[in-house]
Amino acid sequence: ALTCAAYDSQEQEYAPVQITGSKTMPSGWNTIVWQRPTSYNRTAAFKGTAGRPASHEGVDYIDDRTAIASVDVNAAGAGTVVYVRTGCPQSAVFTANQTLRECGSGWGNHVVVSHGAGLYTRYAHLAPGSVVVQAGAAVVRGQRLAAMGNSGRSDVRHLHFEFGKKATPFASCSPSQSMDGVWDPERLFR
Repeated sequence: ALTCAAYDSQEQEYAPVQITGSKTMPSGWNTIVWQRPTSYNRTAAFKGTAGRPASHEGVDYIDDRTAIASVDVNAAGAGTVVYVRTGCPQSAVFTANQTLRECGSGWGNHVVVSHGAGLYTRYAHLAPGSVVVQAGAAVVRGQRLAAMGNSGRSDVRHLHFEFGKKATPFASCSPSQSMDGVWDPERLFR
């Protein structure tokens, strides 16, 4: 299959809302050693009912401390980068982004990592120009991927972090793609 290092575009695309996974976590999740992917000073929880479109598809790790210039976003577990979406601008860091809010299907600049067995993590709203990995790269847990930002449908600097399953591989040369199901990523760290 054709591999693009990144899908770089300012287009505003629309991926379907992801479905909340079953009450039980997908098989294989507990064979991976996980760590929270960033530092933060507050969070916004995952919200969804099993089998229905999620109302908040991941957890938001928010760092709105203006004294901190940059916040690293790191791989939550070892895997392979399979999708990188870049090209989304941001109008501000600590107030609502006013520029191309649906860029990257609202995720803004984002990275998707495959952890095997159809399991993926997504790191969204990354700062423009901060992504340091490309599709095809192997990453270790804790490896820096990018910097927290405010691109896409975002109102303050934060990392929107998703954990999910997808039967078909991510297409690295295509617009943003949804997973088949998403689970509360905070469950990875319990």
